[in-house]
Amino acid sequence: MYTIVKKLVKNQELNIIEVKQENIEITFMDYGAAILSILVPDKNGLFETVLMGYEDLESYIENPIYLNAIIGPTSGRIKDATFNINGKEYVLDKNHLNMANLHGGSETFAYKVFDYHIVDNLDSTKVIFTLYKKQEESKYPGNQKIEIIYTIEDGKLYIEFNADTDEDTLLNLTNHAYFNLSGNLKSKILNHELYLNSSNIIQLDQYSIPYKVENILNTNLDYKSPRKVQSNGFNGIDHPFLIDEVNIEIPCAILKDSVSKRKLEVYTNYECFVCYTHEYPDDSKLLFGIEQIKNMGICFETQHAPNGINIDGLEDSILRKGHKYSYKSLYKFSVY
Repeated sequence: MYTIVKKLVKNQELNIIEVKQENIEITFMDYGAAILSILVPDKNGLFETVLMGYEDLESYIENPIYLNAIIGPTSGRIKDATFNINGKEYVLDKNHLNMANLHGGSETFAYKVFDYHIVDNLDSTKVIFTLYKKQEESKYPGNQKIEIIYTIEDGKLYIEFNADTDEDTLLNLTNHAYFNLSGNLKSKILNHELYLNSSNIIQLDQYSIPYKVENILNTNLDYKSPRKVQSNGFNGIDHPFLIDEVNIEIPCAILKDSVSKRKLEVYTNYECFVCYTHEYPDDSKLLFGIEQIKNMGICFETQHAPNGINIDGLEDSILRKGHKYSYKSLYKFSVY
């Protein structure tokens, strides 16, 4: 079941899509194909949002932290804002410290209005967002059709990332959802219990740019054994984690809140995800009038290895002409 409400936001007419299925209610927006809220029950059956969101829709237009939006053409930071395909160098915006490209720069899909249509069934609803990226409007090569399919069913949110291209290009899509299982942002995520199915990260240099693979077992980034987010020398997380067992049937991350008893399991057939504990708040207020402060949300940005095209031995994120881009992630909510 769904409803659509049109709202004028900074002189743009945007569509707000509310979907209800068993044990889950999700609101989307066509701007950035963003998720505005995810309501799921706690141990007492109380429905509250488990997504960090802005208080007003206007904040999503600027959205400096890419809150809950689709990221592309590329996710993460690209060293020197350059990449090479077939012997040709492409130069992107240097929107990270004036030295690297972050989340596609000014061309990010987080700031685009998507077309959409809805397929509604009794036990599931699909919200299908489509964006046509044109070469003449882009620093990235080729024309692409981007399709983001959100499927909502009993306590689950599936995200399918699909695309094709008429020229070899660089493509690395994700969703930048910020989760908080306390419900209605009642507390930070620091006391949530976290498990990450990863023994290796892509290490970051002093400018937070990924540059090499590094083993993290028995370090402060080792969450192979579940523990509180803030533990063992916690100094914030903003790292690409390489998944030990890449299998859509095996969770790459599990998050639990001991108070609400909510649990989130993350599954994907990408080989990597960025775990990020919201270290760089902006000035916009969050839902319920809450001031934006560090560690109010945690992200699991399933994707290819960021900057992999510039790191030997990693997935290079090149989508070849005639090939299909097709990846899937699942966010499964329950109580325990």
